[in-house]
Amino acid sequence: MAGRRGSREIILDAVVTVLATRGSDALSIRNVAAQAGVSVGSVQHNFPTRDDLIVGAMTAVNDRFRARVRALLEQEQTAEARLRVFCSEISCVTDEGTEEAIVWTAFAARATTDAGIRALHATDWARTEDVLLRLLTDAFPESSVTADDAALVLAVTDGIAVARAAERSDRMATERALRLIDAVLADIAVRSGPRLP
Repeated sequence: MAGRRGSREIILDAVVTVLATRGSDALSIRNVAAQAGVSVGSVQHNFPTRDDLIVGAMTAVNDRFRARVRALLEQEQTAEARLRVFCSEISCVTDEGTEEAIVWTAFAARATTDAGIRALHATDWARTEDVLLRLLTDAFPESSVTADDAALVLAVTDGIAVARAAERSDRMATERALRLIDAVLADIAVRSGPRLP
C-alpha cells in the first residue's frame, strides 16, 4: 500500500508516469490506481476527476521544477549564468526535464478546452514570463530589455520543450537546444539604447 510516504504523493508520481510513458489518452483513475498500487477509491478520494489528476500532476511537476531550479540558481555566481540555467531547465534539455515537458504539454493541451485549466496555465506562464524578465534585466542591464523579450525567450524555450517531449528524436538534441537558447539571448544582450517602436 502507500506506506509512510503518503498515498497522494504516490498517486501523483503514478499520474506523471502514466502521462510520460503512455500519454494523456491512457490517463484514467483506474490506470493511475494500477500504476500506484493503490485502490481506485484511494485515487478518487484524492483526485475525483481526470482533470484533477492533470492539475495535480502539473502542480507536482511545477513544485519539483521550482525546487530544482532554485537550488541550481543558488549555485551560480553571475546573473547571466542564472539566466542560462533557467532557460536550459525550462527547455527541458535533460532526460528528467523531458518527463516534465510531457506533463506540461498534456496540461497545455487540456487548457485549450477547459476554462479552469486555461486560467491556471495562463497564470503560471505569466509568472514564468515575469521571472524571465527579471533574469534578463539582471543579466543584461545595459540592454533595453522589455516584456516582449521575455515573451520571446519563453516562446523559444517552450517550443524546445514541446519538441523534445513530442519528438524524442535527435532533431532537437540538447546541443542544438542550447545553441538556439544562446542565439536568442545573444540577440537580446547586444542591444543597447532605446528600442524603436
